[in-house]
Amino acid sequence: MKKSYTILGIIAVIIIAIYVMIPKERFAENVFPLGDGTKAFAYDDNADGGTSVVRFASSDSLVSFQCAMGVDEKKPTWCGLVFDFDPKGEKNYHNWKNVDTLYLDMDVSGTDEVNVKVWSYDPDVTDLSNPSSFKMLLKEVPVKAGNNKVAIPFEQLYIPDFWYDNLGVKRSRNNPHHENIARVEISAGWKQPRGKNFVVNVRGISVSGVSNKAYGIFLFMILGLMVVAIGRSHPVKEYDEK
Repeated sequence: MKKSYTILGIIAVIIIAIYVMIPKERFAENVFPLGDGTKAFAYDDNADGGTSVVRFASSDSLVSFQCAMGVDEKKPTWCGLVFDFDPKGEKNYHNWKNVDTLYLDMDVSGTDEVNVKVWSYDPDVTDLSNPSSFKMLLKEVPVKAGNNKVAIPFEQLYIPDFWYDNLGVKRSRNNPHHENIARVEISAGWKQPRGKNFVVNVRGISVSGVSNKAYGIFLFMILGLMVVAIGRSHPVKEYDEK
């Protein structure tokens, strides 16, 4: 029995060594500067009766967004900056299954928080005519005046309760659908005062990650080793029939 466990231990060491040596498949993609087919634009609440004032300008190296949300408490108020991967509605979504970090490089003034949203297409929920039915993956990001270089672990993006409530979607439908990313958005933080102008100048947005294929192979091999070990520790007894 001891000999068997020694052999299993040696095999385990070999498996770990192989895992370390397997080349990792790295993933990286720029959101801004803009890639092919991606469009940057700003939005406001004016079409719904709001009075927010937005200014937007874009160049190859900088996207400038300014907003002062409407002061009338009786009217809706919102504004934001969007990087749309599928502006023509052709389902040209980006596959971010291997993404583990979202990076932002931006100059900020007039606010101490922005909301970063990543929207994905959910075939069971999304109505292409209703942008808000795309699945919202949200992260509130504290910022300071001046330049902010932020790295957001992708696992920190969450689906907020109000998204489920607004659309009447069951919370069991919680697959983020990272394989169908439609757009990235930056908007005002929840406590942004009405009438106060805030500015977000985006210099760069990107994502990166490492493929989990090698990790999956590693786990499969370890699982096989465990099955062998369990089998060795519980030998089958044979009984003679009399």
